[in-house]
Amino acid sequence: RRSSDLIIQRYQLRLAHNEFELQYALGGTAQIEKSQYSGVGSVTTPAYFATPEAELKTKTGGQFSLKMDNNIAAVGGYNPLVNLSYRQPLLRGFGSAINKAGLLNAIDTEWLNKLNLQQSVSDQVTQVITAYRSLVLSGNNLENQRRQLQEAKKSYATNEKKIAAGQLEPTGNIQQSYQIESLNLMVAQAENDFKTAAQDLLQTIGLDPDMRLAVPSDVTLDKIVVPNVGEAIAQGLDHNAQYLALKMLIRADERAYAVAKNQQLWQLDATVNVQGGTMTDVRNASSGSNNIYNGHTTTESAGLTLTIPLRDLSRREQMISAKVRLEKDRLNLIAARRSLITT
Repeated sequence: RRSSDLIIQRYQLRLAHNEFELQYALGGTAQIEKSQYSGVGSVTTPAYFATPEAELKTKTGGQFSLKMDNNIAAVGGYNPLVNLSYRQPLLRGFGSAINKAGLLNAIDTEWLNKLNLQQSVSDQVTQVITAYRSLVLSGNNLENQRRQLQEAKKSYATNEKKIAAGQLEPTGNIQQSYQIESLNLMVAQAENDFKTAAQDLLQTIGLDPDMRLAVPSDVTLDKIVVPNVGEAIAQGLDHNAQYLALKMLIRADERAYAVAKNQQLWQLDATVNVQGGTMTDVRNASSGSNNIYNGHTTTESAGLTLTIPLRDLSRREQMISAKVRLEKDRLNLIAARRSLITT
Protein backbone atom coordinates (compact mmCIF):
# COMPACT_ATOMS: atom_id res chain seq x y z
CA ARG A 1 0.00 0.00 0.00
CA ARG A 2 2.83 2.40 0.87
CA SER A 3 4.46 1.65 -2.48
CA SER A 4 1.22 2.45 -4.33
CA ASP A 5 0.87 5.73 -2.45
CA LEU A 6 4.42 6.72 -3.39
CA ILE A 7 3.75 6.01 -7.07
CA ILE A 8 0.69 8.26 -7.03
CA GLN A 9 2.54 11.00 -5.13
CA ARG A 10 5.49 10.98 -7.54
CA TYR A 11 3.10 11.13 -10.51
CA GLN A 12 1.43 14.22 -9.04
CA LEU A 13 4.83 15.93 -8.97
CA ARG A 14 5.40 14.81 -12.56
CA LEU A 15 2.11 16.42 -13.56
CA ALA A 16 3.15 19.70 -11.94
CA HIS A 17 6.36 19.75 -14.01
CA ASN A 18 4.40 18.79 -17.11
CA GLU A 19 2.53 22.11 -17.00
CA PHE A 20 5.68 23.85 -18.31
CA GLU A 21 6.62 21.21 -20.84
CA LEU A 22 5.76 21.02 -24.53
CA GLN A 23 2.19 19.84 -25.11
CA TYR A 24 1.31 18.42 -28.50
CA ALA A 25 -1.65 16.76 -30.14
CA LEU A 26 -2.85 15.57 -33.54
CA GLY A 27 -6.40 16.04 -34.72
CA GLY A 28 -8.20 15.12 -37.90
CA THR A 29 -11.51 15.98 -39.53
CA ALA A 30 -13.30 14.69 -42.59
CA GLN A 31 -16.51 16.32 -43.82
CA ILE A 32 -18.77 16.34 -46.85
CA GLU A 33 -20.83 19.36 -47.83
CA LYS A 34 -23.71 19.04 -50.27
CA SER A 35 -25.28 22.14 -51.84
CA GLN A 36 -28.58 22.26 -53.80
CA TYR A 37 -29.07 24.86 -56.57
CA SER A 38 -32.62 25.36 -57.82
CA GLY A 39 -32.94 24.50 -61.50
CA VAL A 40 -29.26 23.71 -61.76
CA GLY A 41 -28.52 20.65 -59.65
CA SER A 42 -26.36 19.88 -56.68
CA VAL A 43 -22.70 19.65 -55.86
CA THR A 44 -20.94 17.59 -53.21
CA THR A 45 -17.71 18.98 -51.76
CA PRO A 46 -15.50 16.78 -49.59
CA ALA A 47 -12.88 18.35 -47.31
CA TYR A 48 -10.23 16.84 -45.09
CA PHE A 49 -8.21 18.36 -42.30
CA ALA A 50 -5.21 17.01 -40.38
CA THR A 51 -4.20 19.39 -37.61
CA PRO A 52 -1.01 18.87 -35.60
CA GLU A 53 -0.54 21.44 -32.86
CA ALA A 54 1.90 22.17 -30.04
CA GLU A 55 1.76 24.47 -27.02
CA LEU A 56 4.31 25.59 -24.46
CA LYS A 57 3.67 27.58 -21.31
CA THR A 58 6.51 29.63 -19.88
CA LYS A 59 7.07 30.25 -16.18
CA THR A 60 6.30 33.94 -16.70
CA GLY A 61 2.79 33.06 -17.85
CA GLY A 62 3.43 33.32 -21.58
CA GLN A 63 1.83 30.83 -23.96
CA PHE A 64 3.39 29.72 -27.25
CA SER A 65 1.10 27.99 -29.72
CA LEU A 66 1.96 26.40 -33.05
CA LYS A 67 -0.82 24.97 -35.20
CA MET A 68 -0.86 23.64 -38.74
CA ASP A 69 -4.06 23.07 -40.71
CA ASN A 70 -3.52 20.67 -43.58
CA ASN A 71 -6.53 21.46 -45.75
CA ILE A 72 -7.33 19.20 -48.66
CA ALA A 73 -10.36 20.37 -50.62
CA ALA A 74 -11.91 19.21 -53.86
CA VAL A 75 -11.51 22.73 -55.23
CA GLY A 76 -8.23 24.45 -54.55
CA GLY A 77 -6.37 21.27 -53.65
CA TYR A 78 -3.86 21.24 -50.84
CA ASN A 79 -3.37 24.62 -49.10
CA PRO A 80 -1.87 24.19 -45.62
CA LEU A 81 -1.82 26.91 -42.99
CA VAL A 82 0.68 27.49 -40.19
CA ASN A 83 -0.19 29.69 -37.20
CA LEU A 84 2.43 30.70 -34.65
CA SER A 85 1.18 32.80 -31.78
CA TYR A 86 2.39 34.04 -28.42
CA ARG A 87 0.31 35.52 -25.63
CA GLN A 88 1.94 37.18 -22.62
CA PRO A 89 -0.01 38.52 -19.63
CA LEU A 90 1.42 41.84 -18.50
CA LEU A 91 -0.57 42.37 -15.28
CA ARG A 92 -2.84 39.58 -14.06
CA GLY A 93 -1.11 36.23 -14.45
CA PHE A 94 2.36 37.71 -14.99
CA GLY A 95 5.45 36.57 -13.12
CA SER A 96 7.36 33.44 -12.23
CA ALA A 97 6.22 33.48 -8.59
CA ILE A 98 2.57 33.47 -9.66
CA ASN A 99 2.79 30.78 -12.33
CA LYS A 100 5.14 28.47 -10.42
CA ALA A 101 2.98 28.40 -7.28
CA GLY A 102 1.42 25.05 -8.17
CA LEU A 103 4.80 23.53 -9.06
CA LEU A 104 6.41 24.73 -5.83
CA ASN A 105 3.48 23.35 -3.83
CA ALA A 106 3.94 19.98 -5.54
CA ILE A 107 7.68 20.02 -4.76
CA ASP A 108 6.95 20.79 -1.10
CA THR A 109 4.34 18.03 -1.02
CA GLU A 110 6.85 15.54 -2.45
CA TRP A 111 9.36 16.57 0.21
CA LEU A 112 6.71 16.13 2.91
CA ASN A 113 5.76 12.72 1.52
CA LYS A 114 9.38 11.59 1.89
CA LEU A 115 9.46 12.99 5.40
CA ASN A 116 6.26 11.16 6.30
CA LEU A 117 7.77 7.94 4.97
CA GLN A 118 10.84 8.45 7.15
CA GLN A 119 8.56 9.24 10.10
CA SER A 120 6.53 6.09 9.44
CA VAL A 121 9.67 3.93 9.44
CA SER A 122 10.94 5.69 12.56
CA ASP A 123 7.62 5.14 14.33
CA GLN A 124 7.66 1.47 13.40
CA VAL A 125 11.19 1.03 14.77
CA THR A 126 10.18 2.87 17.93
CA GLN A 127 7.18 0.56 18.38
CA VAL A 128 9.42 -2.50 18.06
CA ILE A 129 11.92 -1.12 20.60
CA THR A 130 9.12 -0.17 23.01
CA ALA A 131 7.43 -3.58 22.64
CA TYR A 132 10.76 -5.38 23.17
CA ARG A 133 11.54 -3.41 26.32
CA SER A 134 8.03 -4.02 27.63
CA LEU A 135 8.57 -7.74 27.08
CA VAL A 136 11.90 -7.67 28.93
CA LEU A 137 10.33 -5.76 31.84
CA SER A 138 7.38 -8.14 31.88
CA GLY A 139 9.71 -11.17 31.93
CA ASN A 140 11.76 -9.71 34.79
CA ASN A 141 8.57 -8.90 36.71
CA LEU A 142 7.34 -12.47 36.24
CA GLU A 143 10.64 -13.86 37.51
CA ASN A 144 10.51 -11.57 40.56
CA GLN A 145 6.94 -12.62 41.38
CA ARG A 146 7.89 -16.29 41.14
CA ARG A 147 10.87 -15.78 43.47
CA GLN A 148 8.70 -13.98 45.99
CA LEU A 149 6.21 -16.85 45.84
CA GLN A 150 8.98 -19.37 46.45
CA GLU A 151 10.25 -17.38 49.42
CA ALA A 152 6.73 -17.14 50.81
CA LYS A 153 6.27 -20.90 50.50
CA LYS A 154 9.61 -21.50 52.26
CA SER A 155 8.54 -19.19 55.08
CA TYR A 156 5.21 -20.99 55.30
CA ALA A 157 6.95 -24.40 55.56
CA THR A 158 9.30 -23.05 58.25
CA ASN A 159 6.36 -21.67 60.22
CA GLU A 160 4.58 -25.03 60.02
CA LYS A 161 7.60 -26.73 61.61
CA LYS A 162 7.69 -24.09 64.38
CA ILE A 163 3.98 -24.64 65.05
CA ALA A 164 4.54 -28.38 65.24
CA ALA A 165 7.42 -27.82 67.68
CA GLY A 166 5.32 -25.47 69.79
CA GLN A 167 7.50 -22.49 69.01
CA LEU A 168 4.67 -20.61 67.23
CA GLU A 169 0.97 -20.39 67.95
CA PRO A 170 -1.31 -22.35 65.58
CA THR A 171 -2.69 -19.13 64.03
CA GLY A 172 0.75 -17.75 63.30
CA ASN A 173 0.77 -18.99 59.69
CA ILE A 174 -2.58 -17.54 58.60
CA GLN A 175 -1.05 -14.27 57.37
CA GLN A 176 1.60 -16.19 55.44
CA SER A 177 -1.13 -18.32 53.83
CA TYR A 178 -2.93 -15.17 52.66
CA GLN A 179 0.34 -13.84 51.23
CA ILE A 180 0.89 -17.07 49.25
CA GLU A 181 -2.60 -16.82 47.74
CA SER A 182 -1.99 -13.19 46.86
CA LEU A 183 1.37 -14.00 45.27
CA ASN A 184 -0.19 -16.88 43.31
CA LEU A 185 -2.61 -14.34 41.82
CA MET A 186 0.20 -11.88 41.06
CA VAL A 187 2.22 -14.64 39.36
CA ALA A 188 -0.80 -15.54 37.21
CA GLN A 189 -1.26 -11.89 36.30
CA ALA A 190 2.46 -11.54 35.50
CA GLU A 191 2.29 -14.65 33.27
CA ASN A 192 -0.67 -13.14 31.40
CA ASP A 193 1.14 -9.80 31.05
CA PHE A 194 4.21 -11.61 29.68
CA LYS A 195 2.12 -13.48 27.09
CA THR A 196 0.39 -10.24 26.09
CA ALA A 197 3.73 -8.42 25.75
CA ALA A 198 5.08 -11.30 23.63
CA GLN A 199 2.03 -11.15 21.35
CA ASP A 200 2.40 -7.37 20.99
CA LEU A 201 6.05 -7.72 19.97
CA LEU A 202 5.32 -10.50 17.48
CA GLN A 203 2.46 -8.51 15.96
CA THR A 204 4.58 -5.36 15.72
CA ILE A 205 7.39 -7.22 13.95
CA GLY A 206 4.91 -9.18 11.81
CA LEU A 207 5.88 -12.68 12.96
CA ASP A 208 3.82 -15.80 13.66
CA PRO A 209 1.88 -15.28 16.94
CA ASP A 210 2.67 -18.89 17.95
CA MET A 211 6.41 -18.26 17.88
CA ARG A 212 8.16 -18.65 21.25
CA LEU A 213 10.38 -15.82 22.43
CA ALA A 214 13.26 -15.83 24.87
CA VAL A 215 14.25 -12.57 26.52
CA PRO A 216 17.42 -11.76 28.45
CA SER A 217 17.18 -11.39 32.22
CA ASP A 218 20.56 -9.72 32.69
CA VAL A 219 20.00 -6.41 30.90
CA THR A 220 22.31 -3.72 32.26
CA LEU A 221 22.65 -0.03 31.45
CA ASP A 222 26.31 0.89 31.63
CA LYS A 223 25.75 4.53 30.79
CA ILE A 224 22.65 6.68 30.71
CA VAL A 225 22.96 9.73 28.47
CA VAL A 226 20.56 12.57 29.20
CA PRO A 227 20.28 14.81 26.09
CA ASN A 228 20.80 18.54 26.30
CA VAL A 229 17.45 20.35 26.38
CA GLY A 230 18.44 22.94 23.79
CA GLU A 231 19.75 20.28 21.40
CA ALA A 232 16.63 18.18 21.89
CA ILE A 233 14.37 21.15 21.09
CA ALA A 234 16.41 22.06 18.00
CA GLN A 235 16.29 18.47 16.78
CA GLY A 236 12.54 18.31 17.29
CA LEU A 237 11.95 21.55 15.40
CA ASP A 238 14.16 20.35 12.52
CA HIS A 239 12.71 16.85 12.16
CA ASN A 240 9.20 16.66 13.59
CA ALA A 241 6.95 15.80 10.64
CA GLN A 242 3.80 17.50 11.92
CA TYR A 243 5.60 20.76 12.71
CA LEU A 244 7.40 20.79 9.36
CA ALA A 245 4.09 20.11 7.61
CA LEU A 246 2.66 23.26 9.22
CA LYS A 247 5.67 25.26 8.03
CA MET A 248 5.13 23.92 4.52
CA LEU A 249 1.45 24.89 4.76
CA ILE A 250 2.49 28.47 5.57
CA ARG A 251 4.57 28.58 2.37
CA ALA A 252 1.61 27.29 0.36
CA ASP A 253 -0.66 29.90 2.01
CA GLU A 254 1.79 32.69 1.14
CA ARG A 255 1.82 31.59 -2.49
CA ALA A 256 -1.98 31.36 -2.56
CA TYR A 257 -2.24 34.86 -1.11
CA ALA A 258 0.21 36.22 -3.71
CA VAL A 259 -1.82 34.58 -6.49
CA ALA A 260 -5.08 35.97 -5.03
CA LYS A 261 -3.62 39.49 -4.92
CA ASN A 262 -2.42 39.14 -8.50
CA GLN A 263 -5.95 38.18 -9.55
CA GLN A 264 -7.15 41.62 -8.41
CA LEU A 265 -5.17 43.30 -11.20
CA TRP A 266 -6.50 44.29 -14.59
CA GLN A 267 -6.16 41.77 -17.41
CA LEU A 268 -3.69 43.15 -19.94
CA ASP A 269 -2.40 40.66 -22.52
CA ALA A 270 0.00 41.20 -25.40
CA THR A 271 -0.49 38.89 -28.38
CA VAL A 272 1.62 38.27 -31.46
CA ASN A 273 0.55 36.06 -34.34
CA VAL A 274 2.18 35.00 -37.58
CA GLN A 275 0.24 33.00 -40.19
CA GLY A 276 1.79 31.45 -43.24
CA GLY A 277 -0.45 30.37 -46.11
CA THR A 278 -4.09 30.98 -47.01
CA MET A 279 -7.14 28.76 -47.00
CA THR A 280 -7.84 29.30 -50.70
CA ASP A 281 -5.76 30.80 -53.49
CA VAL A 282 -7.15 33.84 -55.31
CA ARG A 283 -6.56 31.95 -58.53
CA ASN A 284 -8.46 28.96 -57.13
CA ALA A 285 -5.37 26.79 -57.57
CA SER A 286 -3.37 24.68 -55.21
CA SER A 287 0.08 25.92 -54.27
CA GLY A 288 0.84 23.03 -51.91
CA SER A 289 3.35 23.34 -49.12
CA ASN A 290 5.03 26.30 -50.88
CA ASN A 291 1.96 28.21 -49.78
CA ILE A 292 3.42 28.32 -46.25
CA TYR A 293 6.82 29.89 -46.82
CA ASN A 294 6.73 31.56 -50.25
CA GLY A 295 6.43 34.97 -48.60
CA HIS A 296 3.39 36.07 -50.59
CA THR A 297 0.79 34.72 -48.17
CA THR A 298 2.10 35.74 -44.76
CA THR A 299 -0.09 37.54 -42.25
CA GLU A 300 1.38 39.15 -39.15
CA SER A 301 -0.49 40.77 -36.29
CA ALA A 302 0.13 42.14 -32.81
CA GLY A 303 -2.19 43.60 -30.26
CA LEU A 304 -3.08 44.38 -26.68
CA THR A 305 -6.21 43.24 -24.89
CA LEU A 306 -7.34 45.05 -21.73
CA THR A 307 -10.08 43.80 -19.43
CA ILE A 308 -11.01 45.92 -16.40
CA PRO A 309 -13.05 44.10 -13.73
CA LEU A 310 -15.85 46.17 -12.24
CA ARG A 311 -17.11 45.18 -8.82
CA ASP A 312 -15.77 41.63 -9.06
CA LEU A 313 -16.66 40.53 -5.54
CA SER A 314 -15.74 36.88 -6.10
CA ARG A 315 -12.10 37.75 -6.72
CA ARG A 316 -12.10 40.04 -3.71
CA GLU A 317 -13.51 37.23 -1.58
CA GLN A 318 -10.73 34.88 -2.72
CA MET A 319 -8.08 37.34 -1.58
CA ILE A 320 -9.74 37.89 1.81
CA SER A 321 -10.10 34.14 2.35
CA ALA A 322 -6.46 33.55 1.41
CA LYS A 323 -5.27 36.24 3.83
CA VAL A 324 -7.42 34.94 6.71
CA ARG A 325 -6.24 31.37 6.08
CA LEU A 326 -2.62 32.56 6.11
CA GLU A 327 -3.04 34.37 9.43
CA LYS A 328 -4.84 31.41 11.04
CA ASP A 329 -2.12 28.98 9.96
CA ARG A 330 0.57 31.32 11.27
CA LEU A 331 -1.11 31.29 14.68
CA ASN A 332 -1.41 27.48 14.50
CA LEU A 333 2.31 27.28 13.74
CA ILE A 334 3.17 29.39 16.79
CA ALA A 335 0.97 27.18 19.00
CA ALA A 336 2.48 24.01 17.51
CA ARG A 337 6.01 25.32 18.13
CA ARG A 338 5.22 26.01 21.77
CA SER A 339 3.59 22.60 22.20
CA LEU A 340 6.53 20.81 20.56
CA ILE A 341 9.05 22.64 22.76
CA THR A 342 7.02 21.71 25.86
CA THR A 343 6.88 18.08 24.79
